[in-house]
Amino acid sequence: MSTNVVYLPPSTPATERASRLSYGLRLRLRLLAFWCRLRVTAGEIADTLRRFGRAGPDAERAFLDQRADLVLAVAPPARRPARVIDFAAARVRLRR
Repeated sequence: MSTNVVYLPPSTPATERASRLSYGLRLRLRLLAFWCRLRVTAGEIADTLRRFGRAGPDAERAFLDQRADLVLAVAPPARRPARVIDFAAARVRLRR
């Protein structure tokens, strides 16, 4: 009788504790993360206020126009009558 149960040996307790970061390093890392978030937020606010009431940059408009040209350039599917399957005629052809 086979089984798919696997027993793992018990884990050994860690004898040494993981070293913690010093208070100064933790403070510097937090300040760096705060500064990066603050710069990104300030840049976004400045960009929003700079173009308030105006359309977006010309680059965005050019990209969207190019995308519209690509969508319109796709050839439509060929318009032709649908094929009608005549099962009776197919059976007659198979019997010959």
